[in-house]
Amino acid sequence: MSKVARILCVEDEEMLLHDLKEELEDENYEVLTAKNGQVALEILETEKPDLIISDMMMPKLDGPGLLTHIRANRPGLNDVPVIFLTAKATRDDLIEGKRLGVDDYLTKPVDYDLLLATVEANLGQVLRIKKQNQIKLRRIYNAIQKQRATSEELRVSFIAQNPNSVQPILKALNELGCAVSVISEDQLVKRSFSLSTTDILFIVYSKVVHYYLKYVTDDIGKDWEGISVLLAPPKLSEEQRTCIKDAGISDTIEYPYPPIEVFKLLMRRMKA
Repeated sequence: MSKVARILCVEDEEMLLHDLKEELEDENYEVLTAKNGQVALEILETEKPDLIISDMMMPKLDGPGLLTHIRANRPGLNDVPVIFLTAKATRDDLIEGKRLGVDDYLTKPVDYDLLLATVEANLGQVLRIKKQNQIKLRRIYNAIQKQRATSEELRVSFIAQNPNSVQPILKALNELGCAVSVISEDQLVKRSFSLSTTDILFIVYSKVVHYYLKYVTDDIGKDWEGISVLLAPPKLSEEQRTCIKDAGISDTIEYPYPPIEVFKLLMRRMKA
């Protein structure tokens, strides 16, 4: 059964917001609503929609402000299309939106047939990109297996307190047949884990991990030397970078940890 697409509608006109929700639900989409950009950001703290439809002009936080925040601070939403609704689609408005990274425009009053066609087209484009990425992942994985000259599954471990933070990678690795295990930070602190059967170790950066990289690496670093990769937050500080470098970790992948970048790194490691 195919997944029902979830759409976030952001609009300060209550009647229009109701109509948008009703029209989309009639087409079997799941709809989240927000009356302005600020409320939308609160929803995005816990929800990831498949597409966002936002009015351009709203109180508290308008459409361009919402999009600017998403593109600058929410890398996990990079693959979510954003469609602007506008009552004044001037040339300058279009240029501003394109520079901010908007994916499409619809004018008011809303033509709902055009709205539905635009939503379908944008969701279809995302699906095509995901399928292309899956094909790339499969090719890279097959190349990794040939490089390893073994039929055994690739063994991958993660040090992460919250597995949800690396869920896209876990899902991609599992779908490709890797043997995946997760080591909690509690196990790290107690050192109640073994890396003897791990081909590569991904370490999700956190305060606990930072402490271990800075103060305990001499004791445990040899266990992960040559197999570890740090999954880092965006915009690492110089102090953080120095700590990572001093711990002997040369490879990092920044959030949102694109699966293809993970597999490319795996390929480089196997060739090395």
